[in-house]
Amino acid sequence: RTVNEIMTLIVGITGGIASGKTTISNFLKKKKYAVHESDAVVKKIYSKPTPKLIKHLKQINLSDSIKKNKINKVKIRKEIFNNKRKKMMLEKFIHKEVRISRNEFLKKHKTQKTKIVFLDIPLLFESFLEKKCNKTIFLYTPLALRKRRALNRKGMQRKILEKIIKSQLNDKTKKLRADYIVNTSKKKNKTFKDLLKTINIILENA
Repeated sequence: RTVNEIMTLIVGITGGIASGKTTISNFLKKKKYAVHESDAVVKKIYSKPTPKLIKHLKQINLSDSIKKNKINKVKIRKEIFNNKRKKMMLEKFIHKEVRISRNEFLKKHKTQKTKIVFLDIPLLFESFLEKKCNKTIFLYTPLALRKRRALNRKGMQRKILEKIIKSQLNDKTKKLRADYIVNTSKKKNKTFKDLLKTINIILENA
């Protein structure tokens, strides 16, 4: 690589449910970093459902979750965690939309020669998307604390939470696969400091 050639560094950020991914992404955006959040794309898909999504939900027998072009996510969650086939078919649709959005984001920043960008992907390792990244950061919070945080969320039920946790890789595996680990169970300022330190190390070693 010549000195003049600017390569965009792609850093994947991941962590289990309620490990502080959104907090970290918001902090990075405040610091003027480019961040692509998979969850934000999914949220948008559900809050502004396209005719394509409505059609897909009807095709896979999830019509119950549609009311006047509004989607009931709690109903969907309950339904798909009890039906593997429906879960798979819905995820296939959602993942494709997220992938299109992520690829557009990367293309734009590579064209603009952005120095470093972040991909916030909850299932980074589960989907083997670390292959897309130069480096990965795992946001670690002990499971008991994550459970407490998640159960404080509106509409979250213990049974569903257990199924979500079960569908994700365990922390031990993620720690082994990540390049860097940032502890997100400490005070926010300490976590942000650790994160910025990690980013500096990544940039220095690029």
